Amino acid sequence: MTFLYLFTRAPYGHSIAREALDMALASAAFDQHVSLVFAQDAIYQLLNTQDNGNTEKKPHIGVINALPLYEIENIYYLSDDCTSRNISATNLAPHAKALSATELADLMRSADRIQSF
Repeated sequence: MTFLYLFTRAPYGHSIAREALDMALASAAFDQHVSLVFAQDAIYQLLNTQDNGNTEKKPHIGVINALPLYEIENIYYLSDDCTSRNISATNLAPHAKALSATELADLMRSADRIQSF
């Protein structure tokens, strides 16, 4: 089964982003094919340097950088969101790949299950 986890919210101020990463790891542990897409404000989760402000939460980049160790290698972000937020791809997790809106639509069509956070 193919799972697509679509992240759209900023990484801090709630626990959804971390819980979604945990869900993706659990899916991969059961030998499911997992892809993650970071869109809209969720792209900030991919920044190599994250400012979590006063939320006293750990940045997610450590977990994101470890995902390939758990056989989650399909990690994407929307290139338009990167551009609209003036984020350089060089500042993002090195294993994350850019997707166009058309490529995202294709990925969504090919997924058996889509979870949006």
